[in-house]
Amino acid sequence: MRILMIMPDAHMHKLHIGPHVRSMREAPLTLTTLAALTPDGSDVEIKLVDESVERIPMEYPADLVAISAITGCAPRAYVLADHFRARGIPVVMGGVHVSILPGEAKAHADAVVIGMAERSWPRLVEDFRRGKLAPVYYDSYPEDGRLPGVPLPRRDLQRQSGYMIPNTIQATRGCMRSCDFCSVPVMWPKYLRRPVGDVIRDVAAVRGNRIAFNDVSLVDDVEYAKELFTAMIPLKKLWGGLATVEVTKEPELLDIMERSGCRYLLLGFESVSQSTLDQIHKRFNKSDSYETVMGVLHGHGISVQGCFVFGFDHDDSTVFSRTVDWVNDLKVDIPRYSLYTPYPGTQLFTRLLAEGRILSFNWNDYDTMHVVIQPTQMSPTELYDGFKWAYRETFKLSSIWKRNAGLTINSAINVVGNLAYLIFVHRLYHEERFAAPYSVDNPRSLPDAGLWREAFLKEQTCLA
Repeated sequence: MRILMIMPDAHMHKLHIGPHVRSMREAPLTLTTLAALTPDGSDVEIKLVDESVERIPMEYPADLVAISAITGCAPRAYVLADHFRARGIPVVMGGVHVSILPGEAKAHADAVVIGMAERSWPRLVEDFRRGKLAPVYYDSYPEDGRLPGVPLPRRDLQRQSGYMIPNTIQATRGCMRSCDFCSVPVMWPKYLRRPVGDVIRDVAAVRGNRIAFNDVSLVDDVEYAKELFTAMIPLKKLWGGLATVEVTKEPELLDIMERSGCRYLLLGFESVSQSTLDQIHKRFNKSDSYETVMGVLHGHGISVQGCFVFGFDHDDSTVFSRTVDWVNDLKVDIPRYSLYTPYPGTQLFTRLLAEGRILSFNWNDYDTMHVVIQPTQMSPTELYDGFKWAYRETFKLSSIWKRNAGLTINSAINVVGNLAYLIFVHRLYHEERFAAPYSVDNPRSLPDAGLWREAFLKEQTCLA
């Protein structure tokens, strides 16, 4: 039995250097974990393809095709599913977008997997073996807050050369917060933890000394994090991951993280305006404490990839220069900007849908780099032009030098990260797909938006 597992290309944060393509993110764990969960059998042959770094073999002689989709690549996922089904090959679909809009995906798949796949995927494969594939697979979330045990990811099936960091680890899933634009609490309503022993097993099995945690909020459970990172100290790995600014309020935890090899953290600052932070339900961020946050993390030898969002209701045309000035003055090591995007199922989507402010329901544009909403204090074009301007100003060589001058921590990480975004900015300004944003004056958006809005509203009643 040949199983082809696919992650479609969402065109997000990629480097194009001549004929070579490199993802600016860590290697995803979805496909390698599913491969590890596939029931053993001498007749099983598994092929994994992440389209962001390699081509999909469209004529591969698969017996079963499995596609995992996020919102930004959903249309591409449906095209691929339709292609393989037209060849007579059964297709199963899962992932965040499919879990949130399973009725939409059902039109393109023989089966959909909703939510966690740790238990449902092995059951699906066995059902397929017996010729009894069900249309829907769903696994409820563990009541005890513990992620079920999984074997080591099948990294041997993954292309190693296409990612900034090829070795990723997961310790937790979910987040204890609920920001209005985030789909994490929609997808994972509970904060789940893997047994520390399982995580340490995975870390120890990694060849080389650099890993990344792909958890969306790694240190929400402080005591769990202390136990995990203490156990990592003897392994002598260098690592990074995602956290909130509140990690700087935990000096004992930070000491353990530094000793365990933490070298960078991605933080969602989101905005320099406290009124904005309050509106998006991120009150635990205090804009007047950001200087302290940066000082504490730099003091522990930790570089900061700081994320900011443009397009909030309180944002006017001055937000771009104010944010860039703040980023440069406080020496955010590797800044990253995105556009306020109402992903399906989020609080933001519900609100903007009711207000009639969503300009596009074409999921191709849901990559945080396209304007898909009507801002309140500027036009869509002003928002998009300001977004590009902020990237260009931030990653001018003079700005990169200003942010890094005098810093001696993690110079290799900072140099590589800034140069990667310098190349990315060139793509943002010159690639055709980053075209003018949607607006009431841009007729290409209106018929499409109407069709996708109708389809979304039907979705509410189409899943039995």
